[in-house]
Amino acid sequence: MPRSRARRPLRSGIRCVAFAYHILAHKQPDQVARLIRALQHPDDCFVLHFDRRAPASLHALSRELARDNRNVLVQRPRAVIWGGPAISDLQTEAMQLALEHAPAWRHFINLTGQDFPLTSRAERQTRLAAAPGRSYLSWFDPLATTQWSNARERLERHHLHAPWLARLLGVPGLGRRLRAILGWQNRLPYWPGRRRRLPVFFKYYGGSNYMVLARAACRYLVSAPEAKRIRTWLSSAAHPDEIVFQSVLLNSPLAATLENRDWREIDFPPHDPHPRTLTQADWPRLRDSRQLFARKFDIAVDATILDRIAEHIRPAA
Repeated sequence: MPRSRARRPLRSGIRCVAFAYHILAHKQPDQVARLIRALQHPDDCFVLHFDRRAPASLHALSRELARDNRNVLVQRPRAVIWGGPAISDLQTEAMQLALEHAPAWRHFINLTGQDFPLTSRAERQTRLAAAPGRSYLSWFDPLATTQWSNARERLERHHLHAPWLARLLGVPGLGRRLRAILGWQNRLPYWPGRRRRLPVFFKYYGGSNYMVLARAACRYLVSAPEAKRIRTWLSSAAHPDEIVFQSVLLNSPLAATLENRDWREIDFPPHDPHPRTLTQADWPRLRDSRQLFARKFDIAVDATILDRIAEHIRPAA
């Protein structure tokens, strides 16, 4: 979808927009469509980014959704390089698009194509309306805990996130040799021999990339000069999507409006950086959860669990 289409205003006379959703996806168009159907409401705003390398059917879905729904905005597809700044950059851009085109949403919620709601829209409104100016994201002090074994290296190294380098390192044989020569085994690529001091103009925080942010927090992230300075400094960090939002907001005048939770039901097995795929065996846990969303799901593994959740959260007739 052309960028100009994404920047047109939403329909005039739209009622109060409760939520702005940002959905990142790179595969499984049927599952992504199912997620959007579960969330769709004309008073909400949806900003979609589907990876440039995603199947053509996924991009066809974005064009169809934007054509048929004036509350759907589509970002220009880009290749998202794991560990780089693309995710946090796309999320900040999505906040800006939502601020420009939807007049009254209260909270920005980021999702992936493998997430699914655990509550109805009305329940989400009720929960978040209790503190309309509050933002939710998880955080910790990386230098005061052992949660990240590479906490200092994430910032001290000048990491290289160029797409051409990612393609080169993906070449069989050649990529492995380059990593061995440059010391990049099991690490993101970085400038060899170059280190930088930890920043003095902000305190470093980390956490997950899942968030429910109030409109004021999004406006600050998009437009405040202090936010832009921190975002720029962190663009060469490792996994800045797990650092940027925490470090910007906890060093801002809005720090007192933050709550250390992300409203997600996720199961990380011990010593595994990837969450476990949830199935029907997890139904009791999901049914009783007080979280708003869960991940991750895979309809190729178990589609029935999504049927069960959808039925559970469907509003009563």
